[in-house]
Amino acid sequence: MIRSIFLHLWLVSTCALAQERVPWTASRIHGTPEPPPPYVVERLYPELTFKKPLDVTPLPGSDRLIVLEETGRMLSFVPGSNKADLFGDLAEFDREIARSFALTFHPRFKENRFVFTWIVQDLKGEDFRENGSHIVRFRVTDESPPKLDLSSAKEVISWRAGGHNGGNLRFGPDGMLYISTGDGTKPDPPDSSVTGQDISDLLSSVLRIDVDHPEADRAYSIPKDNPFVDVPKARGEVWAYGLRNPWRMSFNPKNGELFVGDVGWELWEMIYRIQRGGNYGWSITEGGKQDVRPDRVRGPSPILPPLVAHSHEEAASITGGEFYHGDKLPELKGAYLYGDWQMGTFWSLRTEGDKVTEHRELARSSLMPAGFSIGHDGELNIVDHSGGGLWRLARNPRSGQNSNFPRKLSQTGLFSDTLKQSPEPGVLPYEINAPRWADHAVAQRWAAFPDQSGVTVAEESKGVVLRGRWGFPAGAVLAKTYSLDLERGNPATRRRIETQILHFDGSLWGTYSYRWNAEQTDAELVPKQGDEATFTVKDKAAPGGQMQQRWRFYSRSECARCHTLMNSFAQSFSALQLDRTTPHEQGDQLDVFTSLGLTPTEPRFADPHGSEGSLEVRARSYLHVNCSVCHRYNSGGGVPSYMNIEALLKESKLIDTKPVQGDLGLPDARVIASGDPARSVLLYRMATAGRGHMPYLGSHLVDDRGLLVVRDWIASMGNKARDLTAATISQRKAEDQALTQLQAGDSTQLDQLLATNSGALSVLLAILDDKLSADLRAQAIAKGSAITEPLRRDLFERFLPESQRRKVLGPDFKPAALLAMKGDATRGKTSFSGVCIACHRANGVGIDFGPDLSHIGTKWNRAAMLEQILTPSKLIDPQWQLTTLELKTGDSKVGFITARTDTELTLTVAGGLTEKIATAQITKTTTAPVSMMPEGLLQTMTAQESADLLEYLDSLK
Repeated sequence: MIRSIFLHLWLVSTCALAQERVPWTASRIHGTPEPPPPYVVERLYPELTFKKPLDVTPLPGSDRLIVLEETGRMLSFVPGSNKADLFGDLAEFDREIARSFALTFHPRFKENRFVFTWIVQDLKGEDFRENGSHIVRFRVTDESPPKLDLSSAKEVISWRAGGHNGGNLRFGPDGMLYISTGDGTKPDPPDSSVTGQDISDLLSSVLRIDVDHPEADRAYSIPKDNPFVDVPKARGEVWAYGLRNPWRMSFNPKNGELFVGDVGWELWEMIYRIQRGGNYGWSITEGGKQDVRPDRVRGPSPILPPLVAHSHEEAASITGGEFYHGDKLPELKGAYLYGDWQMGTFWSLRTEGDKVTEHRELARSSLMPAGFSIGHDGELNIVDHSGGGLWRLARNPRSGQNSNFPRKLSQTGLFSDTLKQSPEPGVLPYEINAPRWADHAVAQRWAAFPDQSGVTVAEESKGVVLRGRWGFPAGAVLAKTYSLDLERGNPATRRRIETQILHFDGSLWGTYSYRWNAEQTDAELVPKQGDEATFTVKDKAAPGGQMQQRWRFYSRSECARCHTLMNSFAQSFSALQLDRTTPHEQGDQLDVFTSLGLTPTEPRFADPHGSEGSLEVRARSYLHVNCSVCHRYNSGGGVPSYMNIEALLKESKLIDTKPVQGDLGLPDARVIASGDPARSVLLYRMATAGRGHMPYLGSHLVDDRGLLVVRDWIASMGNKARDLTAATISQRKAEDQALTQLQAGDSTQLDQLLATNSGALSVLLAILDDKLSADLRAQAIAKGSAITEPLRRDLFERFLPESQRRKVLGPDFKPAALLAMKGDATRGKTSFSGVCIACHRANGVGIDFGPDLSHIGTKWNRAAMLEQILTPSKLIDPQWQLTTLELKTGDSKVGFITARTDTELTLTVAGGLTEKIATAQITKTTTAPVSMMPEGLLQTMTAQESADLLEYLDSLK
């Protein structure tokens, strides 16, 4: 059951909300700007619907198909019939069954009538149950219709059941039974039983057993050619290992290759070609793309990469497929066809060994494919777990046609008058509590749902879309127009920049942007790769009263990095954002629901720059809308801190937590240092206009008002730190005293404060608070902007007139032009000291927190060095991948693993120091397959400074 909530009750419009809703019938937003996919899904046997089906397979020697439902009930039917017969119910055999995953028939079924089934028993509230996963063999009667003979049951093998149990059953071309098993644990912490690389148990593996030659004490034997039969303490049943949750597997009938779809963890979904003795990396790594626990002991064989790894931008729970050799779609013969359970997308894959020769998207759908099979007719069957039907792929009659996706905003059906932004009937404007910072741009928002459809609230979980999540109707559109005042604070100079559109096609969300023309009459669809523009803005606060503001029209893939499944795609259209009063009603609808107990109490949003709400709520609202798209659980943020407002503050890993991506030169730095803004890395990243500025996407300018809200919140906490060094206590006391004297007019304190990063940040905040005289403000900006060290300089340079600022390269310079410039190695050494020396050594000078560059000039020429600086993660030695350790104490450590044993590892941390950490104290390890060296290193340097740096590096022979 779901309850439908027509959310126009929250929307702000020009008339009373209680009026009758007008349907939206003008939508012309369909499909995508790209050509339609080559295939669609087509329902088979529409008269038959099953309850949460997971598997379907043909019954050998008959024309029947057997469907397995999640509860263990099995039904058989003849294609074309409108009736299904009970084949068997495993709950009648085992009353403790929780679910069943798979079934498969013996290759010689016509002789022995054996079927093998999978039973997972109820965990009874525990995290796992020993021997809770069972493979049980039954005989099938020869009556009509055939049935499972429950009295013939024979348990074949069992192992521990838990969170991820796998799995699948398939007989190979060699007659052996193959079983895929998961790690038996919950998603987090990953692989808590440390079983992924352990071949002494049956978890995280593909097993291979011989059920035709049982041994005295069990219903099977271990084939002598299994890879680990002679390895001490190993389970001989293991054929391959290092899999997280291998959900479906199948053999290629032409060459016997075994493919598995392995459900990933935070960021990736994998397809593997399973080899004898193969190690597929879990939980050392997630698909070779993201290290998870690299500190753990590895298995006895090298880690093999996946054939394909899908990011969570396009997949969330992979379902392994089948090799197609049917006749209806001859162009797909020989291809491996598979899909994603959560997204409903289907792909084809062709390979030669481990080489991918073809990989393409075939279709998008609203299905949740839990399994595939090849029917009696040789055609592909798709099992829809959610809707309960069986489906197949069919050619899309629109394939090859030009997309009719609107290329202009006026063609979308959103506005009756595009020039005036007057919405079509049924398109409703709405307002939100906490808009994100967008470089001074202001936004107007509209929601449009086809006809009179509305948002639904899930009463049951559907995959990773949990109970209580909002679900949008197919065809839903959310639109937002950003406008910019070309004279700050003067709405008469306001011009529209872009209109962003979120479109839900019933399966996936599409992200699109329309760029407004100079005449402000219409907007054109921005290319897939995005675009940029620059606007001249009059700003009294800018040096010279004018600035050049760069605007990024984000690419569709950049938009998809924030609009993700884990944050419900449409972040602004949520109860948190829409729960607000309107001029038309007393209170709001959500408050009424909560008072009646119909909805739980929700965390409240508040305008960060408004007067309503506590300081904490306003600051956390700011962090939620600007930062939490990445910095929340399972969203791929590079630090283990959670900034979504729903997270309990004590569990957010923000307050007095050591930073894992560098301390930015702050003494005893913390992500948020309670009571001390000047030691807070989060605040420093908000304050800088240079490298390390956050948020990374969505804005480029510093939001001074947002910065001060967060500063005030941090300052209000009171200093709770108990682990500060004496040197830090002394330094911060002296800086506070110096700041007080500076604000009183003592200019001699300025040099002392600007000499440290925490002091420089304090000076910046005093400037923003308008606590310095005009003369002292000018001195602070001039001196701060002249500092060679970029971390401090980049706090102040933005206050200079543009003509006086360093002409930095920015993001779009031409490498060839830079390489053509002549550099000066002596000046370059100074740049090296300011930019590189915190991590690298050269000729005995510097910090040993990265590769020694003393002879870098013999390894790379200038062009290769420049490429490495511009794309530092393109070529990276594994030893220099950054590792984050989360400890049982709640602390985090970050650095490079330089040594490991079974009981401890050695981590080189910032400053070149080393720490030994017991593996028993580690709860989670994440190694990013990226360089510690930040991208955009040269963006805040001038062309000459960059050429000098290259010249110096080239001189290191």
